[in-house]
Amino acid sequence: MKAFKSAIFAIPVALAASACSSSFDERYQAALPIDQRHPIEVKSEVALLNVATDGAGRLSPQSRQQVAGFFNAYRSDGSGAIEIQTAVGGRAAAQTEGEIRDIAAIYGIPRNYITVAGFAPEQGATATTRLAYARYVASVPSCENADWSQNLSMTWDNTTYPTLGCSTQQNIAAMAANPRDLIEAQPMDATASAERRDTIIGKYEKGEPTAAKANDGDSGKVADVTSGTQKQ
Repeated sequence: MKAFKSAIFAIPVALAASACSSSFDERYQAALPIDQRHPIEVKSEVALLNVATDGAGRLSPQSRQQVAGFFNAYRSDGSGAIEIQTAVGGRAAAQTEGEIRDIAAIYGIPRNYITVAGFAPEQGATATTRLAYARYVASVPSCENADWSQNLSMTWDNTTYPTLGCSTQQNIAAMAANPRDLIEAQPMDATASAERRDTIIGKYEKGEPTAAKANDGDSGKVADVTSGTQKQ
């Protein structure tokens, strides 16, 4: 009988020991909010496009489509200037640069946003021109190598599992149209009305409706018209 009681009393002791098995650092990390446990990292990288041209520096239809897609991507996530890097000289380089600038103009990219430089192509390379710009990329480094080693059905210390929140953070990083917005707000447009902004913010803080008041002419009703046979 004594042996049976000893086994019963040994169970709570084992549970208590397992609850203390996790380190203070692990328990502290588990108590942090998700955005601090798995912070989103925004870094700058170079977007590069190799453009193939013929001997005269002309772009093929496929190259034109690639350049157009590159400029379209620049408008979404680009930062700074676009650099045209050419490996050929003379008229061929001028022809290539001119065609690329024409495509850039179609996408509303100012000429002063484009710089030109030279580069030494690798031997046997077919691309004689490259386009490059800097862009921001958002990622969650702590979730790249997910740790699923913990048995979620046996968490004696009642803490969250290591990868809790990874899906949320990674989705936010992927959905950001411009990852730079996660670092700082975009500058206000020059045509924005600071007075109107202050008015709207003031109403919002007071809990008042922020929509403009509708006038009588905003109802969409043209006029009261009666039929000639209708009795007055």
